[in-house]
Amino acid sequence: MNIKPEDFVLEIGSGHNPKPRSDVLCDKLPEDDAQRGGKIVHDRPFIAADGQYLPFADKSFDYIISCHVLEHAENPALFLSELMRVGKAGYIETPTEIGEKLYGWEYHKWVFKSDSDKLIIKKKTNDSQFGQLFHHLYTTDHNYAQFHTTHHNLFLIQYEWSGKIDYDIVESSNDLIDLNNIDVVKSLVDKQASAGVSGTIKSLVPSSLRQLAKGAIVKSQGRSRKTLKDIQNIIVCPKCKNQVQWHEDFISCLNCNSTYPICDGIPYLLLTL
Repeated sequence: MNIKPEDFVLEIGSGHNPKPRSDVLCDKLPEDDAQRGGKIVHDRPFIAADGQYLPFADKSFDYIISCHVLEHAENPALFLSELMRVGKAGYIETPTEIGEKLYGWEYHKWVFKSDSDKLIIKKKTNDSQFGQLFHHLYTTDHNYAQFHTTHHNLFLIQYEWSGKIDYDIVESSNDLIDLNNIDVVKSLVDKQASAGVSGTIKSLVPSSLRQLAKGAIVKSQGRSRKTLKDIQNIIVCPKCKNQVQWHEDFISCLNCNSTYPICDGIPYLLLTL
């Protein structure tokens, strides 16, 4: 991720493992851990909000991180339009179609392909044929886990954008990736081979040490964590995008009169649709 030291960074769907570089965290389901790998973390300014209806002013962030969120969206076009409205640049990560076929998360709604710097998005129609097999292998078999990490390009879409997100939502009964085409397969493998060194290095370093190193880099840049009070001026009504007023235990919109609760210090800027 090409994040500059001075960039103001939002992370959407931050969940249980937010990136050390994120200044503000946003998650739609802070009290529901069913679709994440652990308990929610809110160790910095945290807003409960839907990525499709972000409660932030236009271009209020230099960079937006969205890892494994877009595949959950009801309306990916609306989600992506909100990213472009609120941020100047960002990073999107989703499973590839191959990853979705192998692992088959039942709550994912879309499959993806990256084609010449464009995201191709298609409605997910089939669950994995392999059930929990590859999930189990990843957590119990070191050799398979290492293969997964060193071949991450086969399993992950890693898409970075600046200014505009180029994407197409397609309607098709065909797979996005034709694995029966040997030229397609060779292209995938060749692309993976060219990126394999970084994946190999990553696989040799425990994730806990990588997180500590990233945290140390943030501290070395002299960045201090912001508080919720520091970001109140960029919060807007998620419904009408107009100015809000903060109260002790709720937030009110000065335009449409909508109100949003603040519970245990967390603003819940969620629409009731």
